[in-house]
Amino acid sequence: MNAGLPHRSWRRSLMVAVAALCATALAACGGGSSAGTDSAAGGGEAVTIQAATGAVELPKPAVRVAVMQWQFLENLLALGVQPVMIADEQQPGSGNPMPPQFEGKLGKYTSLGSRISPNLEVLSAEPIDLIVADKSEHLKDYEQFSQIAPTLILDTSSWTDFYTNLQKLGQAVGKADKAAEVEKSLKHSIAAGKTKLSAAAAKRVLIGVPTPDKFFAFTANSLQAGVLAELGLTYSYKEVAGKLSDQAPLESLAQTKADVMFLTVDPGSPVVTDTWKGNSLWDSIPAVQANQVHTVDRGIWSVGRGALSVPMMVQQTVDAFAKG
Repeated sequence: MNAGLPHRSWRRSLMVAVAALCATALAACGGGSSAGTDSAAGGGEAVTIQAATGAVELPKPAVRVAVMQWQFLENLLALGVQPVMIADEQQPGSGNPMPPQFEGKLGKYTSLGSRISPNLEVLSAEPIDLIVADKSEHLKDYEQFSQIAPTLILDTSSWTDFYTNLQKLGQAVGKADKAAEVEKSLKHSIAAGKTKLSAAAAKRVLIGVPTPDKFFAFTANSLQAGVLAELGLTYSYKEVAGKLSDQAPLESLAQTKADVMFLTVDPGSPVVTDTWKGNSLWDSIPAVQANQVHTVDRGIWSVGRGALSVPMMVQQTVDAFAKG
């Protein structure tokens, strides 16, 4: 009876050896995977990302991320990453509503208050793997931020850097493959919108921000204008070096001869354009004459400008032209 035991023991040893060899081979294959493969949460190899301040080095893809700007928040949510700290403009007692594109998408997080002057005491109170901040708003704060955690400063001012920023965020959080998927989806949305707007390519379009007593036009070098240009439309305001928006008196606004205007406002806020009704200069603008002045949400068009907002901007543009 016991004569068969050595034989079974030998077979078990062989099976263990083969299994170990297979496991080693699989591990070797996995180790040779490309940098584009998404890393598991909390794992992955060291990452180096080029930013406005130079190379940012992370020992592994970031899990606990703090964001200082809405576009980064949108892009991270599109990548399936929930930031743990957000400069969300929610001051005690302010009652500021979150922009509509975030409805139902945000999990639990810690508020850092103002994005221009985030609460550094709160920011440094918990361990953070990465801070993501905006070049125009936070370059001055880089030294303070980087003492708390590795800091990725990106430029959100123009459409030119939009997809590059998305890719860099994907790399930083181990979601490079997901970033590629999001980029593909955005480009598909824009291409579909461009097809629907092909007959309107010659139309002159303007995006403005009316306040109670002034009017600011987004310049041709702004991200907003870049989205409309991607849709094949003609933007009617000039480029202004170093400025994403430019104060435009009514006389200058009339000279743009805009066929369609989008006014980004906070719902319910008074705007200077209401006082221009009946003014001959305002009434001379083709968009006003054709009833093609459209009010859109500032939180989407002016504040957000990310992977959640852009498809909404595209659809609202298509809808506006359909009304004409």
